[in-house]
Amino acid sequence: MAPQLPDPLIFFELLIRVPVKSLARFKCVNRFWCSSISHSDFIYTHLEAAKRLYNHSCLIISCLVHDDNLCNSSTLYFYLIRDDHEPAVLEYSTQVSYDSYHFLPSCNGLVCFYGAHAAGIYVCNPSTKNIVRIPDSIETGSRLLSCGFGFDQRTRNYKIIKISNVADDDDLQIIEMLTMGTSSWRAVKIINGRFGFPNRQPPVFANGFFYWISAFENSSGFFIQSFDIGRESFGIIHVPESVSRKDWRLFSLEELGGDQLCLVDMDFESEGKKRMDLWLFKFGVVVVSDCDADDQKKKPGYYWVQETILHPSEPLDATRPVAFRGREILLHGFIRGLDDVINWYDLQTGRFRGVDIGEIPSMYFHVRSYVESIVSLQI
Repeated sequence: MAPQLPDPLIFFELLIRVPVKSLARFKCVNRFWCSSISHSDFIYTHLEAAKRLYNHSCLIISCLVHDDNLCNSSTLYFYLIRDDHEPAVLEYSTQVSYDSYHFLPSCNGLVCFYGAHAAGIYVCNPSTKNIVRIPDSIETGSRLLSCGFGFDQRTRNYKIIKISNVADDDDLQIIEMLTMGTSSWRAVKIINGRFGFPNRQPPVFANGFFYWISAFENSSGFFIQSFDIGRESFGIIHVPESVSRKDWRLFSLEELGGDQLCLVDMDFESEGKKRMDLWLFKFGVVVVSDCDADDQKKKPGYYWVQETILHPSEPLDATRPVAFRGREILLHGFIRGLDDVINWYDLQTGRFRGVDIGEIPSMYFHVRSYVESIVSLQI
C-alpha cells in the first residue's frame, strides 16, 4: 500500500519549516509537489516562517574577485554565516562583468547589486542559485548615481529605483523605476537643481519606503527624502532636532535587517571619533500636542530612538553598522585592537564580540543580515 501523506494542514505546517535546499529537492517528487512549493502563497508563507524561526540570525557575505586571465569577467561569491560560532560557508558563485559593484541590503532573500560604470544592475537569489541582469534604461548618455531595491507588499512586486544624471548634466537628475517581470524603465520624476545624493549613497528600503539623505548645496540642514514603493509618491522625514544642523556629509542611512531604518551619526570629531550615534526609526505610539488645546493626544506613528556606540580608546570612523539583533549591533570595519573585522557590539554592556568568518577569497567584502528564501526572480 502506498504511503499516505498526513493531514494537508499538518503537512503544510511541516513543509513551511523545511530548509530551502530541501524544498528544491522536494520539487522533483512530482508535479503536485512542484506546483505547491512554487505557488506564491507558499513562497511567502515559508518566507515569513523563516523570519520568525531564525529572527535574521543569518548573515550573507558578498565579495568579488577579478580574474587576471579573464579581463572582462569577475567571479562573484556569496557566503552564509548561519551561526556566529561557525565559519562562513560558500552558498553560490557566478561570473559577472568586470566592474566595481555596490551591493544593496538583501530583500526577502534577494540581493541586488549594480556596477559603478557600465556593468548594469543584477538581482540574485543565492539560496536558489539564480541570477538575472536587469534591462538597461532607454535614457542614452545618463550616468548612474545610485540604485535601490524593494518589495511592494500589496502587489508582491519587486521594484528597482534608479537615480541618474541626464546627459552629463549635474543639475538635471532623473528618477526611474522598473518592476521586475517587466522589461522597461519608466520615469518617476525629473529634478532641476541639485537634489542631494551625498557620496552617491543608495536609497535604503524599509517599511515599504525608499529613504535617502537629501540636502541642497550650501544648506546648513538636511532631511530624509522618502518614496512610497506602492503609491510611488514622495515625502519628507524630519531628522531628530538635535542633529538637524550637523554636517550631513558625516551621516548615512542603513537598513539593519527586519525593516529597521537607521540614521548613523559619525560627526564626533571633537570626541576623537570614538563615538557613533544610531537613530532607529521605530513605529509605536507617539504623543502629539494639540495647538488649540492644552491636552495631548496619542496616536500610532514613527519616532526616533537614540542608541550610542562607544569605544574607550579607539576611533570608530572606519566601521559601519550593518545588522541589528536583540540588543546587539553588528559592525563591519577595522577597529584597532580587535582581531576581527566583523564585531557584535552589546548596547547594554558596551562590549565587542568578534565573528570569525574563516577563509574567503577577498579581504574586501560586504556583509548584511539575510534570510534564506525560495522567492523566484520571475515574480
